[in-house]
This record gives sequence, structure tokens and C-alpha cells, in this order.
Amino acid sequence: MKLEKLVYYCQGWHLAREGTLLFPEPIEAWREGPVVPPLYRHHRRQLTVSDWPHGQASHLTPDERRTVRWVTDQYGKFSASQLSVMTHNELPWRAARGGLPESANSSARISTDLMRTYYARQIADSETAVGLATANAALEGAEFDQNWQDKLRDVAAGVISADDLISEEIARLKGD
Repeated sequence: MKLEKLVYYCQGWHLAREGTLLFPEPIEAWREGPVVPPLYRHHRRQLTVSDWPHGQASHLTPDERRTVRWVTDQYGKFSASQLSVMTHNELPWRAARGGLPESANSSARISTDLMRTYYARQIADSETAVGLATANAALEGAEFDQNWQDKLRDVAAGVISADDLISEEIARLKGD
């Protein structure tokens, strides 16, 4: 089940960031959450998937690899049941199911257009993020100079993590 949810998130975030499908197969709004039926047929009844002879990671483009890496970093820490609950709370799965109760079976397709729109709304471009951070800092009486704004752009763009930036600043303040 975890594999299915991670694949769903890969598709959604790739659509939002790159504007293109990561894979062409439809995703259905099953009772347990989003499922790609052909993928499910390959791994059903397996408790864990440790080998995958049905594809080649080397065939992914750099953008596709970046999406998969980002999704596994962000969502991989969650259990299958946590991911299922998360998807149940999101618009694409809920809209595909219409008024069905969560316990009802369904094979309704999840709209890729809705996925693209939903996940794209979760993304703030780096200039918006820096502007908001700078404005919030100003409200607190702090001012971000150009150097700090550039560092925040790097965080927003994923060049450096917020934790790494904070560690660098702590080390700088300590004189390390």
C-alpha cells in the first residue's frame, strides 16, 4: 500500500512542478486510497517489494529522478496507513469518489488535471517565499539583507535545506 501512495505523490508533484505526467497509467480512488491498477497487479500479495523487474530507473529523466527523490524524502518516512489517511484528506481522491463513504469500493479515476492544480497550489515560488519571510521578519523587528534573502531563495529552491542553513548560521555565530 505504501508503494501505491508514494507513486501517487510522485505523479501529483511531478504534474505540479513539471506540468507533465510521470507515467501514463491512470490512478483510481480505491477505498484504501489512490492505486495504479497495473502496478498493483504486479505487487499484490507481497508484504514488501524489494526487487522490481518491471522498469529501469536509468530511463528516468533528471527531472523525473528529482521528483521521485523528493517524494521519497518527504513522504517515505510515513507508514502505509499514515499515507492512506493523508490521501483520504486531499481533494483529488475525495473528488474522484464523489459522495461515496470511505468504506465503499470504487474504481473512479483521479483527475490528473485536478492533481496538477491541487499540488501546484501547495508550491510557493521562491520570490513569494522570500517576500513573505522578509515581511514576517520585519514585523518581528528584524531585517533580512540581500545576502540573507539570497540564502532564503536557495532554501525555497531546494538548493540547501533549512536545517543546513540554520546549522551554518549557528556555526558562524559561534565562530566555528
